[in-house]
Amino acid sequence: MLPNYRIRKLGACALCVIMLSITACLDAPRDNIWDPDNPDKAYFSLIVRELGYYEMPGAVVDLLRDGVIIKSDTSDENGVVAFADIDPGIYDFRGEATYYAAVDLGPESLCAGAYVVDQPLDLCTLPFEDEVLGMGSAHGLVPMSGTWSIAQDDRCPDAHSTPQVYQGMDHDTGGSALSYCETEAQYFVFEVKLSVDTSTMGDWEAGVVFRYQDESNYCKLVITPDTVTCYCLINGQKTELRAMARESVAGAWYTIRVERRQYEAFFRTAIDNSVFFGIYDTVFSGGLLGLTASNYDNGGTAAVNFDDVTLCLGSNPR
Repeated sequence: MLPNYRIRKLGACALCVIMLSITACLDAPRDNIWDPDNPDKAYFSLIVRELGYYEMPGAVVDLLRDGVIIKSDTSDENGVVAFADIDPGIYDFRGEATYYAAVDLGPESLCAGAYVVDQPLDLCTLPFEDEVLGMGSAHGLVPMSGTWSIAQDDRCPDAHSTPQVYQGMDHDTGGSALSYCETEAQYFVFEVKLSVDTSTMGDWEAGVVFRYQDESNYCKLVITPDTVTCYCLINGQKTELRAMARESVAGAWYTIRVERRQYEAFFRTAIDNSVFFGIYDTVFSGGLLGLTASNYDNGGTAAVNFDDVTLCLGSNPR
């Protein structure tokens, strides 16, 4: 049997070994690339783009982790926002600017030493919530004919952003109410949500204009009470490209979409996210895009509410 003093000595040595082991663990190098305490941090910069094309200064971009804002900054004159010294982890980004709907980007997994530069963050959708009620024009849109104003429509909040909309009215003019986007486009994604006001009776059409050259040369994709139609006006002569039977009713909300991509020779058209038809792009090489409402009843008025107007430009728009 060992003497007591030797037992105490061995116990003290064992305790020292344990303490040294603990200390070594506490001072272990933080070289795991996902360790938040890794001294090597991540870097992430974004370019905020208006309509997916133009560099946009003054947008506010938040860096979030688990829904909590970690950092926030404003895009510079070149649309750039940069976040440095980011702890390793999984993050989201959110961009906001006046007139545009907020855009979320992520999740982004950023390990230690990650270096991401010039990630696009595109603001493309106009919800009209920052517009002044009753105004006759909206940001990025120019009324050409008919009557246009910022109005309210809080029906169907699941179908569109509420409460404000951009309303176009055609008062039996023999033409159409038209409001066009300020930017010409060759390649684009153009999507709008619309609802024909329940006060509209009889023969109406509502939709979008694209490849607009002048009042005698343009293309339209429209819904009517009983059809979806795409046609072009060429030197004042109407040429129907495609049409199919489809019922649309006043008061309901519909989504209309036209897109033209650089490496495709045709337009894709869709109603409510269902592709209806493709149309070869052989008439005009570029032009304006816009919103349209028409009434074809004598003495009648067509009133159409447009919302969440999305326009993304470029050779391969998102």
